[in-house]
Amino acid sequence: MKKINLLLLAVLAIFASCSGDDTVARSTVTIDISGLERLENGAEYQAWISNGAEVISLGRFTDVNFPKSFEALTGDVEGATQFLLSVEPGNDSSTEISQSILLSGDFVGNAATVDVSQNFGSYTSASGQFVLQTPTDNVSTNENSGLYWYVPATGQPGLKLPTLPAGWKYEGWVTVPGASGDVDLSTGRFTNVNNADESDPFSLNINPAPDFPGEDFINENVLSAYGVNTLPNLVGKQVFITIQPIFDNTSSSSSISPFVLRPLVGTVTQEAGSSVTNTMQINTASFPVGRVTRD
Repeated sequence: MKKINLLLLAVLAIFASCSGDDTVARSTVTIDISGLERLENGAEYQAWISNGAEVISLGRFTDVNFPKSFEALTGDVEGATQFLLSVEPGNDSSTEISQSILLSGDFVGNAATVDVSQNFGSYTSASGQFVLQTPTDNVSTNENSGLYWYVPATGQPGLKLPTLPAGWKYEGWVTVPGASGDVDLSTGRFTNVNNADESDPFSLNINPAPDFPGEDFINENVLSAYGVNTLPNLVGKQVFITIQPIFDNTSSSSSISPFVLRPLVGTVTQEAGSSVTNTMQINTASFPVGRVTRD
């Protein structure tokens, strides 16, 4: 009986050892992405794989040097049908994926092409028109210091953009000279092109603004806090729309800096009072793309 028990224990030990090897077997997932920018305010990128029922973290990173390799359980890697890259708030202890999914793609064999299309859809029909004006004060000599995305002749919105998924908002920007170099000033965040955006810190609010996204850059006290010491003349300046993660660790409804997703860009060519609106161009060629492989 003693010999049988010893033999049984040996068999169980061998079985446990083999089972342990299976559970700790790991495989590699390598990602190679172009077009990303380093995040601010402690935010991080996080890589994930999914089998359709479960999303499994591969790890977080902040630098944008590629390729990068991550290890995960072989069963999880082999069973994955999709790769996802999210933007996560800094100092976040949650183990759940955020709503701000940036890139994704389905595995075909052992590789996946990843881009923004699964999450954001197509921008081939996007367009933008805007005019210069400063309606929120009673001064008529500073009209080149503000812009709004609408068409005054028709009263129609000047932006045509897809509806965003949860976790993201649009934001308008203009680049102006500052005391220490160019400064990106936000016109405010929005999700609906038919309504005003969420903030107007640079306006004076003596009079109402158009009910469309835009901003008067005429509040000298606020401008000086951004290193802009004179009212900016926006003629000739760069204007663009970004898609921003909504959590970007700022307490205000506008961001500190523009995110890498910039679907529309333009240059101000028409001064205030012109019957011709300024137009924007599609900029989706700048969106990040990548390839993910597993072995």
